Amino acid sequence: MSKDLKVNFKNRIPVCYSYSRKRKIGILGGSFNPAHVGHIHISNIALTNLGLDEIWWLVAPQNRLKSSLDMENFDKRLCYARLLTNNISYIKVLDLEQKNQLYASYKTVNFLNQRTRKVKFIWLMGSDILENYNKWLYPNIIAQNVHIAVISRPGYINSFLNTSRVLYLGKKLKIHKSRTIFHKNKPIWVFLKNKLLAISSSEIRKTKTYT
Repeated sequence: MSKDLKVNFKNRIPVCYSYSRKRKIGILGGSFNPAHVGHIHISNIALTNLGLDEIWWLVAPQNRLKSSLDMENFDKRLCYARLLTNNISYIKVLDLEQKNQLYASYKTVNFLNQRTRKVKFIWLMGSDILENYNKWLYPNIIAQNVHIAVISRPGYINSFLNTSRVLYLGKKLKIHKSRTIFHKNKPIWVFLKNKLLAISSSEIRKTKTYT
């Protein structure tokens, strides 16, 4: 990716950082190393099944559960994610965690909740990410403070549904009631299964197409 490539990012920033409008927003956090069409795919699934208005991609400064050896620098990951979604108006790619020094997801959830009483947030994650959810810092606090949707990913479909990993998530909502999740008391989560797209950031890095 050229260092001097310039793109108009005016539509990548949320309309109101005052959080003054009533909206339903999905939060998709991650390293995005790099961002790819699989991230867009699960965003589309969440948008459709949950009736969301926007989805915010929060590019993480560094994931403590991942090695920093093959991690691209933050600015490059952020810029590439914005390039990838430049024509998708409902996706906003943000450096919120970097700017506010939020180095753990539970801190991000608290940060968002402290800034609004009108916006309804739901935390999105692929089922592959859920494999390590019990290793996150204070996973129970996250589930108690934000609704959660888990989207199926190839190879990680049903293996976790009956394991201890989901105990932190609370009550499981039936998929046909997914749009009602915002009216339910936390902790609660929903599993969204749709047509799968077999692609991952690690596979892209192996092909060296991310430059």
